Amino acid sequence: MQRNCLSLRPLLRGVGELGPLCPPTCLFRNSAALKYATAAPKTAPGKVPEKMLKLRKQFQADNDLPIFLKGGGMDNILYRSTWVLCILGLAGDIWLWLGYIIA
Repeated sequence: MQRNCLSLRPLLRGVGELGPLCPPTCLFRNSAALKYATAAPKTAPGKVPEKMLKLRKQFQADNDLPIFLKGGGMDNILYRSTWVLCILGLAGDIWLWLGYIIA
């Protein structure tokens, strides 16, 4: 039994591939969206883009850094600011509860 893809359209907005029962051609009515949904990849199958090779080399380097810090300086800033915000949140929470207990 084949499903009607148009009845699923509100639930699947932005989904490019729904599987063999409902190909992406039934979701798009205009030709520009259909061309975008069925476009071939920019590289040949089996060939890895240069950017991906560079990122793989960067993230798989054995430099004793955790994976969440291997992205560079911005990762370090995000990591440290996350810690600061967590500590400030915990301090504020403790201060709030102590205010309720003492007062």
